[in-house]
Amino acid sequence: MGGTRLSHVLRLDAGSWFSREFRGARVPTLEEALEWGRQRCGLNLEIKEEDRVEELIHRLASRFRSHAALDRVLFSSFRGSDLKRLRAALPHARLGWLVSRSTRGLTGLNRSLGLAALHPKEPLVTRRLVKRCRRLGLATHVWVVNRARRIRALEGLGVDGVMTDDPRLFTL
Repeated sequence: MGGTRLSHVLRLDAGSWFSREFRGARVPTLEEALEWGRQRCGLNLEIKEEDRVEELIHRLASRFRSHAALDRVLFSSFRGSDLKRLRAALPHARLGWLVSRSTRGLTGLNRSLGLAALHPKEPLVTRRLVKRCRRLGLATHVWVVNRARRIRALEGLGVDGVMTDDPRLFTL
């Protein structure tokens, strides 16, 4: 979405893909998401932009440098280089490393950046990985989990959170 104008994004239908009842739901702005989450939950802001990542991180730093919401936001990325840039721009930011294939390099990245969390893809999660994260002082937030039974199994392993496409799973 990096090159897309906000005015266009705000006109998109963000809910129809999920269900008819969400037809017409729009993508919130960052300010709206922060306000919505203020009394409800923390927010994970994933850095996906590759082409203009420096500009994006500069804008995030300007936005969050003196903002009370910084303690409720977890910035995440698959790329260690993005996390390093974020750490330099926002020294007190909470950082999470997204992994899809392997956790190789976790200890070194955590040592150099002081990560707050590991975000492993669901098939990577084992009791051993959760224990390792605990030893390193990291929260474990698993993605993407779309089955209630699997959420319960992951809770049993001790994960700290899950990312899902179906928030209704939390009302079961």
